[in-house]
Amino acid sequence: MMDKTKGTVIHDKKYETFIQWLQVNNFPESKLALANFTNTGRGMMAIDDIEAGEVIVSVPRKFLITNESLVKTYGSNHALSSHQLLALNLLVLKKDKESWWKAYTDLLPIHFNTMPVKYTKVLVDHLPTALKEEVLQQKENIHSDYLACIAYLKSNPGILESIQPEEYEWAWLCVNTRCIHMTKMDHFTKGGNIALAPMLDFLNHTTEAKIESGYNVRNQSFEIKTLTPYKKGEQVYINYGPHDNLAMLKEYGFVLSENCYNFVLLDHEVWKLYEEMESKRGLAIKKQILEGAGYSGDYSIKEDEISFRLMAALRLLALNGATEPGFDRRVMDWHDVVMGQADMISPENERKALVMLQSICDNVAKQAEKEIATLAHITEKHPEAEFHPFALYFLRQIWNESSEIITQTLACLREKLSDL
Repeated sequence: MMDKTKGTVIHDKKYETFIQWLQVNNFPESKLALANFTNTGRGMMAIDDIEAGEVIVSVPRKFLITNESLVKTYGSNHALSSHQLLALNLLVLKKDKESWWKAYTDLLPIHFNTMPVKYTKVLVDHLPTALKEEVLQQKENIHSDYLACIAYLKSNPGILESIQPEEYEWAWLCVNTRCIHMTKMDHFTKGGNIALAPMLDFLNHTTEAKIESGYNVRNQSFEIKTLTPYKKGEQVYINYGPHDNLAMLKEYGFVLSENCYNFVLLDHEVWKLYEEMESKRGLAIKKQILEGAGYSGDYSIKEDEISFRLMAALRLLALNGATEPGFDRRVMDWHDVVMGQADMISPENERKALVMLQSICDNVAKQAEKEIATLAHITEKHPEAEFHPFALYFLRQIWNESSEIITQTLACLREKLSDL
């Protein structure tokens, strides 16, 4: 939901120095000012009415930190990806007290303690399984990128004497949470054409914001145009894309109070059920069928939707005798449903698949209930654990949202089963 409350302009020495730096260097004026908002914290406020179709931020090329702009400093004959290079460059700028970018780097976040990759083990242990795996992978990616930069520095002495893992993690997360994707393609860029853009990265996200963005070749600037009007004093938003709160938390360190993209992923539960109900041979056969049809994984439920992929997997599981004669014919019936040529294989198969999903949802509902109860008292049970209060708040919200989705799905399943 967009925060319609009026903001309070931030009068901070670092921010005022930043604005002066922009003005001195002919940064295009905008109708935005950094402000504090009751519900969302720091964000950009309209200091005048903004009409739909207006460009809210225009970042000239010289203010964009891109792979292309860093060629003069680091050359083009290196193996670093855009993300690795931009993170390394941030550390170089941060350590240079005379840097032209100092006013910008001084305003970058001090920490990222609301991001799961920074959670202490006490909180990591209570992340949903799929998110936990992604966070651990993200941690590995950061370490791998750190090692790549260390190798680069060894073969290019003089850029930086050394960097610590914690320093690089900070820089990596700065890039991850603040970068933009350029529409002006640099074909020599490895790992995506991304950039850091001062001013633009103060704008907060909401799914309701409608924008157009891209590199304007005519005026050599990256522009964001709002298709949503704003009144003076309101917070101005951009839209990062169709991300659910699990993705928002992992990539940006916050969640939305209302997010229409939220879902519960049930891959682990579905595969566990397959392992329990099928022989090794039967499991292999059915997995091969799912993979061949493009229906392996991504089994989700939303508030008002049970994914077709999920039902396809459960309908296949409900077909008996993968290793018995006649199974191939039954699989053809399954393919008819997948291709939309039939609504169901049979009432019996449909009921069996729905009962399986009901069983899965019952188990996940119990897990969510247990996690919510545990997180409510986690500070009492672990008084020694240090974590950001918002980290706990966001994690509790994730589980509450999961519980709501599962509860609604169970109600829907009861209705479907009573109709069969």
